[in-house]
Amino acid sequence: MKITLTIISSLLLLSQSLFGQLDSIYDQGVNRTYIVHLPTGYNVNNQYPIVINLHGLGASATLQQSYSEFDNIADDKGFIVVYPNAYSNSWTTIGNTDIDFISNLVDTIRSEFSSNNCLFVMGLSQGGFLTYKFANNTDLIVTAIAVGSGNMSKATQNASSDAPQIPIMHFHGTADESVPFNGTGSFIPPVDSTIQWWVRHNECNPYPTVTNMPNLNSTDSSTVERYYYNGGANGSEVTYYKILNGGHTWSGSDPFPSLGVTNQDINQSEIIGDFFEKYCSVTTSLNDNMMNNSFNVYPNPSNGSITIRGNSDLKGLNIYDTFGRVIYIKEIDTQSTRLNISIPGVYFIEVTNRNGTKSIKRLVVQ
Repeated sequence: MKITLTIISSLLLLSQSLFGQLDSIYDQGVNRTYIVHLPTGYNVNNQYPIVINLHGLGASATLQQSYSEFDNIADDKGFIVVYPNAYSNSWTTIGNTDIDFISNLVDTIRSEFSSNNCLFVMGLSQGGFLTYKFANNTDLIVTAIAVGSGNMSKATQNASSDAPQIPIMHFHGTADESVPFNGTGSFIPPVDSTIQWWVRHNECNPYPTVTNMPNLNSTDSSTVERYYYNGGANGSEVTYYKILNGGHTWSGSDPFPSLGVTNQDINQSEIIGDFFEKYCSVTTSLNDNMMNNSFNVYPNPSNGSITIRGNSDLKGLNIYDTFGRVIYIKEIDTQSTRLNISIPGVYFIEVTNRNGTKSIKRLVVQ
């Protein structure tokens, strides 16, 4: 089936220097290219999540970088964002060629730049198909994924019973003619069917919270419904943005009339950035500089029962696992808080003071 992303010809004339230097790795007998964008203020003493941003069929890393405008999000959130190029501008979900390429690329980025263990993947159209397959087949641990105008093929669904339970976010227009909302034959299921597959797989609450997003732009001929399925296993969830009358487009970006309506009520990249940050927020710098003495955690190491003690300025408490995922959130109204963590491992405790400053300490649970 033809899944296409048509880009205005003037974009093809944009200088590569506007987007950064192309780099490459030698993978499976060929050179594969990609673009890396480091966040503003990148510091080798910090550790940053990695976001893989996959383009659609017929597009490229540069065009996806321009179209999604995700560099701005990466600068704001503190992400290393990587835009790989498909071989001959087309990803393959048959076999593991591109799964292995992306996995090897992540290993390369981690060896060259200061990153933590958080890995996010997002994709448009055909890149969305690959996003689903990558998350279900890579040997790497994927923190969360986001897909726009793509889908999860029936073949991938049928082969993914042992896939990890991870948070997902999906955007799709009901008037998408390239990746039809109602699916096509035996290859692509209806979008609602894919969402329900993930709700069941993640063991989420089957009854979503439905929100009609504000119609902020009355001239874009579309509106948005948000479906949120919470309570999934391993902290997972499913969030689905149904774009009524939306086309094969990226909400909040420049319109491409040939691809249908582009909704302007939401900014897809900003929503994805907030979603990713939720699971690996700007605790990107879990280093000694941030581990100061504004609060104490004891005993440490611990058997799971701990006491957190600070001064009267303490306001909030977050606990993260080593993948940067939030496992506990608490408002603090006393100088001393007792908690119990039942699963052994290494954790990072972040305390926020009333003036907004944050401090982090490392905790070992034996």
